[in-house]
Amino acid sequence: MNPDFAIVLNFKLKDTKKVNADLLVKTARDIGARAVSADSAQTAMQAACAKYTITLAADQAGQDLTADNVINELVTNRKKGQATIINVNITESGTLTAASQAVLEQINNWMHMFGHAFNESKPCSLTTDGNSFVLQNRHMPYQKYLFVKSPLPKQITVSGLTQEPNRVEWIEKRVDLKFNYENNELVIDLADPVDSFPWQVLRIQEHRPEDDIKETKF
Repeated sequence: MNPDFAIVLNFKLKDTKKVNADLLVKTARDIGARAVSADSAQTAMQAACAKYTITLAADQAGQDLTADNVINELVTNRKKGQATIINVNITESGTLTAASQAVLEQINNWMHMFGHAFNESKPCSLTTDGNSFVLQNRHMPYQKYLFVKSPLPKQITVSGLTQEPNRVEWIEKRVDLKFNYENNELVIDLADPVDSFPWQVLRIQEHRPEDDIKETKF
């Protein structure tokens, strides 16, 4: 499966009397999922996936998650380079069950802030102290993402960088953070983020190829 498919919504449709494939796939697209699967209604789902540029993956076993544990499960799996396949239950009338609606709302709130870092990342060799870890952008390796579990420490140390980064910032609101770099260790002061998500994410911006481009005058 494409490694950028960090979330796969697995729609349970066999027992529904009405399937609104367009609405289901649009919902997946809107929360930042890039792939879905379903246990029936393949033709309708394929047409909706083509409309919203989402992949229809093969039907597969998923997890029954809750609004309380879904973000932690997403992050834990991504740390290992794995996708999270989430069962989404549909009522007989074709609407989301209340429990599935709550799960998707929780995902949407978190992905609205951190979806790019989450979808585009892969495991990284950098190490950290505390309840945290680093992933790197699989397409732009000079961008690293530090995932930190709440409650946040006052400082966090990232080891393994070979060059001082250009900047360190909370992804949400792009708030710059103070840091010190010495002996391949990056020590970051963690100012309070704007929202109280169970996992916060900050960006470590390293030297980029475009930083070497000299100004051209005509």
